[in-house]
Amino acid sequence: MDNVKKGLLDLLLSPTFLAMVALAIVFLIVRRWLNFRTHRRTRAEQVAALTPLADSIGGQVIAPGGDTAAWSAGVRGPVVEHVEGFFATLLRRSKPRWDLALDVQRGQWHVRVTEASVRVSNPAGYGVKWVQEHRIEVATARMAPMRIIRPSKYTSSGNPLTPEQIERLWTGFVSKPPSTAQNDHVEWHRVRLAPPMDQEFFAYGSDPAAASRELNFDALHWLLDRENDLPVEASRLRLTFESGFVYIVLSDHIEPDQLMGVVDTICGLLDRMPGARPRHPAAAV
Repeated sequence: MDNVKKGLLDLLLSPTFLAMVALAIVFLIVRRWLNFRTHRRTRAEQVAALTPLADSIGGQVIAPGGDTAAWSAGVRGPVVEHVEGFFATLLRRSKPRWDLALDVQRGQWHVRVTEASVRVSNPAGYGVKWVQEHRIEVATARMAPMRIIRPSKYTSSGNPLTPEQIERLWTGFVSKPPSTAQNDHVEWHRVRLAPPMDQEFFAYGSDPAAASRELNFDALHWLLDRENDLPVEASRLRLTFESGFVYIVLSDHIEPDQLMGVVDTICGLLDRMPGARPRHPAAAV
C-alpha cells in the first residue's frame, strides 16, 4: 500500500503531470476570456444594428453599462428557463444579465425591448455557450393577471393536430400562473372566450370575467389579422399581463427587421382592450 501511495505521489509531482495541469488551467482561462470577449463584441454589433432603427422611430438604444433591465424584471427575471431548476443551476456558468435595451414610444404606449443572456455548459457536448432571449414589454394600467396564447394546430411536419393534442401541447404556458398571481395566492382559471375565438386562442387569468371582456372579438380578430406579419416564434403570441405590463419573451437576439411588427401588434391589441390604458413605466400602478 505504501508503494502505491508513493507511486501516486510521484506521478502527481512529476514535471509532466504538473505541466499538463498548468496547460489545462491556462486553456480554461483563455477559453473563458475569449468567450466573454466574443460576447462583448456581439453586444456591440447588436447595438450598432439597432441604432439606425431606433433613430428612425424616435427611440433610444441603451448599451451595456446603462439601465438595461426590463421594466418587468421584478416579476420575471432574465432567461429564467436557463436559470431556475436543479439542472439549469448545474449547467449555468455565469450570472444572468441584462445586456441592452431599446426604448420607444408608439402612439401613447411606452415600449421597452431588452436582451438578456447567461453562459451555460453545452448539454449536447463539450464546451460552453451563451444563451440569449429578448423581451418586448409595454406599460399599461394595472389589469388582473392573465395569459394568452395562439396555439399552433399543426406539427412541425405540417400534419394537423387533434383538439386533444392541441390542448395538451399548448396549455402549459397559460395554465401556469405568473409570479404576480402566485405571490398573491389568487385562483387561476381558464378564460372562456366567445366563439369563434375560443377555437383560436387559449387564455387563463385570475379574473376570468374581466379577462373575457378585455379579450373581446375586436382585440382577438386584430391578432388574427396580424398573424402573417409576425415572425414564426412570435406568431404564438405568448403574452403575459401582470403588474402593469404586457410582455412577450422570445429566444435569441432582437431582429431589427422583425421587431416593429411584433411591437405594433401588441400596441394594436391594447388599443382594442377596454381596460388597457397607456402608462409611463415610472408611474405607480
